[in-house]
Amino acid sequence: MTVSEMSAADRSRVLAAADRLEIMELGARFDNGLDAENPGKFVGTFVTDGVLAGFWGEAAGLEQIRGAYDFMLSTFARNRRHVVTNHEIGISGDTATMLSYLTVFDRASNTTIGTATFTDQLVRHEGAWRFKRRTLAADSNVQPIIDRLTGKS
Repeated sequence: MTVSEMSAADRSRVLAAADRLEIMELGARFDNGLDAENPGKFVGTFVTDGVLAGFWGEAAGLEQIRGAYDFMLSTFARNRRHVVTNHEIGISGDTATMLSYLTVFDRASNTTIGTATFTDQLVRHEGAWRFKRRTLAADSNVQPIIDRLTGKS
């Protein structure tokens, strides 16, 4: 059966599944860009006026997001593997939300470094999904790392 032979309801389900897959792949590109030390891939997951927020602060716009990327690599993200799971995605037209879990592993020792949650707002921009706002909330197991980075330890 071709898409044109499907009922409207079936076409809608296929398109919704395609959107969900594209959104999940966007999250993977974000973390793969960080792990591969590829700033273009990482920053390219955001719209021009996108926002990236976390314990390091808030970066608004692509230039500041690139700065946040550089900070992450220079302080805590290098030689790590970032794995995102448990995606909950809601889509409404050209906007979407996603909640997902992040687990960070040390590549050398294969040990878990910490966990966090991403809460995302997305928009379809020029036919592709991009982050409008991506917020990382670190779990309490990451607090010692945050304290070290912020000089509180």
